[in-house]
Amino acid sequence: MPWDLLILALIAVVVLFQLYNVLGRRVGFKAEDKPVVPKTEDSEGPFNRPGQEPKAQPERLRMPNLDALKSRDAHFNEINFVEKAREAYEQIVLAFNRGEIEGLKDRLSESVYGVFAKAIEARGEQKAMTVSFVESPKTDLDQIDLKDDRASVRVRFLSELLYEMADPDGGEPKKAHRRTAEFWTFQKNLKSPTNPWILSRVEAAKA
Repeated sequence: MPWDLLILALIAVVVLFQLYNVLGRRVGFKAEDKPVVPKTEDSEGPFNRPGQEPKAQPERLRMPNLDALKSRDAHFNEINFVEKAREAYEQIVLAFNRGEIEGLKDRLSESVYGVFAKAIEARGEQKAMTVSFVESPKTDLDQIDLKDDRASVRVRFLSELLYEMADPDGGEPKKAHRRTAEFWTFQKNLKSPTNPWILSRVEAAKA
């Protein structure tokens, strides 16, 4: 492997490892925001085209505790939640890699903001690098847990990131791809329907 690409790969590992240490971040979305109409065909799942009668989901496709969560949070919609979780995932990953945490400060706890700031400061001497998603991350609900007044929803993200490092001599930028599989767990206090979902845990997942 060329030396520059090896550096890229190592930087990618460091960046993602630092992200795994960021817990408790407020993502500021609600599952009912901006209803999403999925683009699907009849063979692609339990969703329906506009105008069609809703189709009952087979019991095997029902997420355990989904109905219990909906009974506690009448505004929860799993389709919208997945869409909002994907948006939050993309925004957090890209903002972190750009080092643009000031714009997220009002949605970060003091401790989480400190983790971001220290991680960005630590990599400050590394070569300039840009990060982008090759395509929209694949996003799936994985698990729902309820305990007292707290709901936890774990989401699995499968994504491919493109890292580009500028050539100091003005040549073509060096590029490297990295596939990631992660679990992000979002929590919400159910005492108030206006409470936002908060990212409480990030961990590696199997692809």
